Amino acid sequence: MTSTAMPAPAILGQHRAALEAALRSAVGDDVNPLAAAVRYAMGWEDESGTTTDAGGKRIRPALCLFAAGAFGGSVQEALPGAVAVELVHNFSLVHDEVQDRDAERHHRPTVWARMGEAQAINVGDFLYTRAVRALTVGPGDGSRRLYALHVLNDAISRMIQGQWQDIAFEARTTVTVEEYLDMVTGKTGALLAAPLEIGAILAGAPDEAAAAVGRWGAHVGAAFQAQDDYLGIWGNPNRTGKSNTNDIVRRKKTLPIVHGSADPDVAAAIARTHGQPVVSERDVESVVAALKHAGSDEYCRARARSQAAEADTLLEEIPLTNTVREQFRAIAAYLVDRES
Repeated sequence: MTSTAMPAPAILGQHRAALEAALRSAVGDDVNPLAAAVRYAMGWEDESGTTTDAGGKRIRPALCLFAAGAFGGSVQEALPGAVAVELVHNFSLVHDEVQDRDAERHHRPTVWARMGEAQAINVGDFLYTRAVRALTVGPGDGSRRLYALHVLNDAISRMIQGQWQDIAFEARTTVTVEEYLDMVTGKTGALLAAPLEIGAILAGAPDEAAAAVGRWGAHVGAAFQAQDDYLGIWGNPNRTGKSNTNDIVRRKKTLPIVHGSADPDVAAAIARTHGQPVVSERDVESVVAALKHAGSDEYCRARARSQAAEADTLLEEIPLTNTVREQFRAIAAYLVDRES
């Protein structure tokens, strides 16, 4: 992997305007505090209700639309799936932020930090209901939309199971690399695999091909998470929009921590830090230095490369044109090499 940030492939942004319009339509334009809070969560308004463009990359819905196009489907057919996966993603973020006590995302206060935990949960729940609605009443073949909803609900179940494991790991002294990888397969991989499979389903692709595209997404999701865990400690907060100390302070069992804990020096540094009533910047620095000495930073990068390679091998088994395969490869490189 390189150390230079890669621009997003143009194909991921070519339907952004249509996607944003469909997302806004799905959420609605009611004038009430809940609706305003949802628009804030989606990045369309700031704290004062002024229009903004802080919606993020919209990677998951873009993957859905891309997969549909790869199998000859239209944007209109795939939009219900794209809308649903993005609303689910935002629902998971809002709830995640409550559970992780994250007060800021992308340089903005999180929903719970502004409105309290209870109302943040309501915002997340509302987003989930609108996600389901997008697939149940949207345009296109009804049987395909129903199957896509089944795939989405299965992914949500796996995501929630992964989140449960992630939180449970915080109370444990040790977690194996295998346990960690099983957790992230659900927490992150499920919502990167599902958009691709859903896009293929809505385009009318054979079930086997749609499932294979989903497996490609799962491998890329594992690579994505390994890079995310790397950035959680060694990333630049000005690029990522998130703290690079919070994972250590909150005793999160991320990949570098799990890997490094097998080293006695890392284990000792973590034990000293977690034994402090208040974790200082110096405490965090000692853990980071020990992790780097143990090679945990390079382990994360190697893990990301390995999963990306498995995804690339899988591409050869999917009935795609060479041009589309190269587009898949460009997307994988962007997700794995990103700095934010």
